[in-house]
Amino acid sequence: MPNSRLFLNLTVGLAASSLVLTAPSSLDSKAPTKTQVLDWINKQAKAPVVTDNFDFQLVNLDDDPEPEIVAKHNGSVHIGNFYILDQKPDRTYALIAEENWNPPRLQLDHWDYTREVNSPAIDKNAEDEPRLLAGKRVFETVQHTGGSGVSVYEANLWYLDKGRLVKAWEGLLRETVSVPGDQLFRTVGSYQIVHNDEVKTLLYHWQTKQELNPDTGELLPGKPETTLQMYRWENGVFVPLNVEKPSGQ
Repeated sequence: MPNSRLFLNLTVGLAASSLVLTAPSSLDSKAPTKTQVLDWINKQAKAPVVTDNFDFQLVNLDDDPEPEIVAKHNGSVHIGNFYILDQKPDRTYALIAEENWNPPRLQLDHWDYTREVNSPAIDKNAEDEPRLLAGKRVFETVQHTGGSGVSVYEANLWYLDKGRLVKAWEGLLRETVSVPGDQLFRTVGSYQIVHNDEVKTLLYHWQTKQELNPDTGELLPGKPETTLQMYRWENGVFVPLNVEKPSGQ
């Protein structure tokens, strides 16, 4: 029972369906067009949009009723940009955050994939409103980066605080490295957030490294190497604790 109770408390937080505005009727006037969003970004950004690989969403990122704009631009396989725009009184938008992230897609709530959505009639723990992570509306943005012979996917957890983007945590999800001399390595990562009333919010991040056959991509003989890093929520971010090896390694 203790383990079941622990996993029921894992990773509680946001539900994108209650945050992403999918219909123009959610706004007092017409939703911004792609042309308008591009114009606002290109007039204010350090790295303007230069290709057609662009996408944006209207999202409620903070406590005010006006939606923000979250946008991404993919310049190449490993290069891109991420933008946040805040609505002004005249209903135009000001750029308030710009990151050199290269998101394959806008999927801001992926970290909350274990949240229970059962009916209260069958689940007494179901909640009408999504719980927040340590009082913050925390979002996930995955970026694809890398270089020659290297491909990396990283998760970034972030939130807005008084109009400022705060980076709460970043961690490896997948890395493939081709080493001169016919060697190929793959590292796969994952994370879980433990949040309940008895302990401080914790984040567990695992990474497993394996060597592959460079010709076939199949695993080579040998035991995969797995490491665990724990983080504790302090002062609005996740700070690392001691590095540990999982049992059995």
